[in-house]
Amino acid sequence: MAPLQTFELRITLTEDDRPEDRFSQHVNNARYFAFINKTFQGWYRAMGLRGEHPTFGAMMARCEYDFLRQVLVPGEVLCRIEAVRHGRTSLEHAVQIWDLSAAEPVLAGRGRVVHVGIDRATHQPVPWPGDVLAKCWDPAAPPARPVP
Repeated sequence: MAPLQTFELRITLTEDDRPEDRFSQHVNNARYFAFINKTFQGWYRAMGLRGEHPTFGAMMARCEYDFLRQVLVPGEVLCRIEAVRHGRTSLEHAVQIWDLSAAEPVLAGRGRVVHVGIDRATHQPVPWPGDVLAKCWDPAAPPARPVP
């Protein structure tokens, strides 16, 4: 498997992750997208997309997420992204968020994210640089195991 085909980030839940009205202890739905974004920011840095390729950027073109169970504050989640497909200019990731607060990790939700490679000057789609793609894509590798 390519070294960054799968990337994970543990996130500690705080009071700020609850709904604004503080009526319940569950994580606000919008926060899951913030967790996904935070995980991708870590992946971008690890991939070298924050300096090593000044003319190349990646733009999120699609993000979808299915909620499977609620997660309560306080707690901890693990957000996992895995590159599962690439096209001429796109790269698709499977996303999983695991609730780590129970005795055994429980899948709280899953989805997918599609990024499109862009030229930073023209904002036009461009193929992912080969050296970048090699860090996260190995078409011969089996998918990552489904538990953290």
